[in-house]
This record gives sequence, C-alpha cells and structure tokens, in this order.
Amino acid sequence: MQQSHHQSTHFKAYFLLIISALIYGGNVIAGRLIAGHVPPLTLSAIRVLLALVILLPLAWPQIKNAPKPNKLELLQLIIISVLGITIPYVSLLLGLQHTTGTNASVIFATLPAVTNTLLFLFFKQKPSTYQTLGMITSFLGLLIVFTQGSLLHLLTFNLGIGESYLFLNVLSIGFFNLLGQKIMKKFSSLVTCVYALIFAAFMLIPMGAWQLRSTEWHVSTSEWLIILYMGFLAAGVAFFLNLYGINKIGSGKACVFNNMQHVFTLSVTILKESLALYHWIGFVLVIFGVVLSLSKSAQKVNSYN
Repeated sequence: MQQSHHQSTHFKAYFLLIISALIYGGNVIAGRLIAGHVPPLTLSAIRVLLALVILLPLAWPQIKNAPKPNKLELLQLIIISVLGITIPYVSLLLGLQHTTGTNASVIFATLPAVTNTLLFLFFKQKPSTYQTLGMITSFLGLLIVFTQGSLLHLLTFNLGIGESYLFLNVLSIGFFNLLGQKIMKKFSSLVTCVYALIFAAFMLIPMGAWQLRSTEWHVSTSEWLIILYMGFLAAGVAFFLNLYGINKIGSGKACVFNNMQHVFTLSVTILKESLALYHWIGFVLVIFGVVLSLSKSAQKVNSYN
C-alpha cells in the first residue's frame, strides 16, 4: 500500500513537472518576443507581482498555519529568492537580447548536468550510471536538433555577453534547485514559493521602478498578453509546479525535465515547418534520456539528507 502511494506521488510529480516544462517552454518564446521591448528589471518586477496575485491567496491559509521561519531560514528563503527568481528573470531577458535562440537553448540544456555536478561537489551525491547516461542522451538529442544535425553549426557557437548572461541563469537555477529542496523539508512547496516571490518583490520593485523612470517604453496589447503569460503562468504556476516536483522526487531528477521544455519550445517554433530527420532523432533521444534518468536504477539518487 505504501509503495503504491509512493509510486502515485512520483507519477503526479512527473506529470506536474511536464506541465511546468510546457509552460517554461512557452516562456522562452515569450522572452524572445518581449526582450528589448520592456526594461528587464521592470518586466521582472511585473512578473513577480502577477505571480503573487495568483499564488498568495492560495498559500495564505498554509502560511497562517505554518511555523514561522527563524533567522537562518529567513536567510535561506532570501537566498533561494535571489537564485531562483531575481537573477534568472533578469539574466534571461538580458541574455536573449544578445544571442540567438539556438545558442540559448544549448546553454539551457546544460542545467541537468550543472545541477548534478553541484549535487556531487556540495553533497557528495553521485548520479547513477543510468542517470548519467540519461543526461548525456538528452543533451545529445537537443544538440542534434539545435545544430540541425550539422557540425558546422556547433563550431560556430561562441560565448559572448548574451551566452554569459544565460550561463549565469543556468548556474543560479542549479544552486536554487539544491537549496530549494533543503528548505522544503520544513515548509511546503507553495509556502516556499510565495516567500521566495515576496522577497523577490522587495528586491525587484524598487529597481524596476527606477528603470521605468529612466527608460521610455510602449507596450502593445499583444505584448501585454505576453507579459501576463510570463507572470501568471511562468512566474506563478510553473515556478510552483517545479518546486513541488523538486520536493517530491529531488532536484537531481526534477531538473532532467528541463530538457522537455526545449522539446516543447522547438515544437512550437517549427509548427509551420516540415519535420526533418534530425528533429525526430533529437526528440527521440531527449525522451529516451528522460526515461533513463527516471528508471528504477536511478531511484537511489532522488534526494539528499
């Protein structure tokens, strides 16, 4: 009975992480469309406020009944707010202003490897053979799609200012995945999510207001719809679902679903194009890599103490 409940919890976490990846995939497209049109600090502040509008009412009963964080826990919540929201939101928009979508996708695809490397360095948690093979397989699949099966495209990749911003994004989220899992041993996923958003709001709103005063910008109706998507769905719903998945199956395995978001992003991007052979090969490798990472042989590295 207990094993059945355990499996049910895992399948629920997998499903919600796929939904999160779907929303985040759309968020990357939205970020590409809006980058350069709205000041990055201002847009990041708006996203946090929209996320709080949808999540704070849901979390309020839990916050009232949850234990109050002590000084150390408050510091931990502030740190995961910086690593999971403030730095990723701003660096994403800055990076997408200075690089191509292909380069961005290649960098984002390194998140599972970065997260598991950090787990090994800081918690001595070594990924299983199957998990390692899964990460490599998924990354190779994404690389085939991003480079259109051409070595020449890979050789033309260069690390500029845009790529540097996006790698900072990946590194920050990697640390957030680790610390977020640890703080959720005391607080629920929803409470942790809202605390992180509140602290991010305190940081981003003054900076966003300052940038708004010093920058002229005009937003069309369609661009406001993009902002609403990036706020309510990506910053709110997807952020919470991702935290829930990390809490239930561990950051090392949850981050593998990051590669699913690129499958969704590419699927939307190429809807009007015919699928080439390299698309099918890449997609199959990504899915196979995720399955490998989630196999029973990888179960022993779900979490750390």
